[in-house]
Amino acid sequence: MRSNEVKIGQIAVGGENEPKVMGVINLSPESFYQQSVEKDETHLIRRVEEMIKEQVAIIDVGGASTAPKEIYGTSKVEIEKESKRIAQGLEVIKSVTDIPVSIDTTSAEVVEVALDYGIDIVNDVSGFQGDPRMAKLVAEYDVPVVLMANPSTGKQSLANTLNQIKRSLEIATRENVDSGKIIIDPGIGFGKPMDFDITLLKNLDTFKMLGHPLLVGVSRKAFIGTILDQPDPEERLIGTIAATSIAVANGADVIRAHDVLEAFQASKIGFGMRHQTTISHNDAQILEIHDKYKAKILLEYVGTGKGIIKALAKKMIHISIHIRQVSIPGALILKQEMLALGGDAAYHHDTIDSKIDRTDVILMGTLLHMKKLAGKIKKMRYFGLEKIGSSIQTLLEIRNL
Repeated sequence: MRSNEVKIGQIAVGGENEPKVMGVINLSPESFYQQSVEKDETHLIRRVEEMIKEQVAIIDVGGASTAPKEIYGTSKVEIEKESKRIAQGLEVIKSVTDIPVSIDTTSAEVVEVALDYGIDIVNDVSGFQGDPRMAKLVAEYDVPVVLMANPSTGKQSLANTLNQIKRSLEIATRENVDSGKIIIDPGIGFGKPMDFDITLLKNLDTFKMLGHPLLVGVSRKAFIGTILDQPDPEERLIGTIAATSIAVANGADVIRAHDVLEAFQASKIGFGMRHQTTISHNDAQILEIHDKYKAKILLEYVGTGKGIIKALAKKMIHISIHIRQVSIPGALILKQEMLALGGDAAYHHDTIDSKIDRTDVILMGTLLHMKKLAGKIKKMRYFGLEKIGSSIQTLLEIRNL
């Protein structure tokens, strides 16, 4: 689903815009990836100039590591120290470039310091669920904000991650944060198991259904190291490039990256792949809904009444099921039943004339059609229909439909 467009300075993200790269500058020696830490003013200026040459769109500055302590052994930084690092760093960066700058922090106090230096967007990994002053401050200064799914609450599931984002959006609404200035981040990494990070990466299009641009950070993260058996983040560049292309193809609008040039090029590839599967024109877009959960999110987004969401979700999912070697009478009955339900079925052109003994059948209809068909033909103990009904039911269960 196409998201709203958000302006960060003069940079537009989301909507029909090409993905942008947010380059990471760490001012915290505690960072999990030591190569990204800028140790003095000279190195900082050099790094900013390199990023500009490498097509960076936004620079994300952090004065305290947000990496999980249990994985990387990072230590908590006092607010005063974080604020001092940010002030010194922003003064240097703003003297070198007018590229939009993001502040990566969970502290409203640090944001206040950063706002004095003209930062353009707040990147809050707690998603307004950490510092209770953060949402009020963002609303007061009317700056764009990135809200990440809070990694410290609840069980690790796609549904819970979406609910975390929704809670953040509810806080934003309550505190009068401009909805048109919100970007969301599913929070890949942050101590999650590899399998769950992969689930998030595969399902980025689900988050896009919330209507906001999507920021994704996969740069040198632990799940890449686990897949490639690379415990050292410095070894994970190739895996990061691959994951970046996948993220953009699946809907990411902003890629937060340590390696700007590589992320920029990988994003170009991913964006090209995305546009082969996403078709939109003006305010219309073709949607490919493949599961009930995504259907329900979209129905909630447009304001559908809660009492009918479940029933409508079943109608939104269109499925084709291929059944091999069906008897001719069985194929004719399947066709008849699907037509009666409002769907259809296809089979070999000689089926009606009975010039063949068996035919493959393709069933076409909504999830509701398929469930009703399976329930009915499971009771038919002839022409193999009972077995076909059970198979359809099993397929729907495997796909969690």
